[in-house]
Amino acid sequence: MRIGGVVLVSTLVGGVSALGAIAAFVAAPAAWERVLAPLQDFYVPWRLINTYHLFGHITRERIEPEFQVETPDGWRAVDLRYKPGDVRRAPRIVAPHQPRVDFQLWFYGLGFQRGMPAYVSALIERLCNDPAAVQPLFVEPLPAKPSAVRIVFWRYRFAPPGEREAWWTREQIALTRPLVCTASLK
Repeated sequence: MRIGGVVLVSTLVGGVSALGAIAAFVAAPAAWERVLAPLQDFYVPWRLINTYHLFGHITRERIEPEFQVETPDGWRAVDLRYKPGDVRRAPRIVAPHQPRVDFQLWFYGLGFQRGMPAYVSALIERLCNDPAAVQPLFVEPLPAKPSAVRIVFWRYRFAPPGEREAWWTREQIALTRPLVCTASLK
């Protein structure tokens, strides 16, 4: 009898959790929320696993920083190898490996309003003063001596199914002031 009770409770908790996940990531009918809310209120105090971890809150949108360099011909985007970048370029498959700089920049995009972290400042300094040192991070060759660097923040979403011209849609949401390249940015 005990095993039956454990199976019943496990099935209920697992089912409600699965329905909650579906409701969170799919446009679920409002009726689902009315049914799920009381069930979740009941079992939440008894959970053994919680969302207090690195990915406790997954966003539905992707805010990505794009580095741009100023050359005599104007501003030019320099796409990082493992970032969305050009909307016509297919997403790279990197699992189970996640390139460190690209992964850290994902977090920077989520909280860019809080200011620029030290690793982003260091990357900008290298883009200005030693582009060869950071060239492996980027898709295209970097200019030897850019006059300035700026960061544009884009909100990316996957393009609607059936759209073949682009993998992503994006809209600009912020732009940093250009940082003029000098002998040293310190």
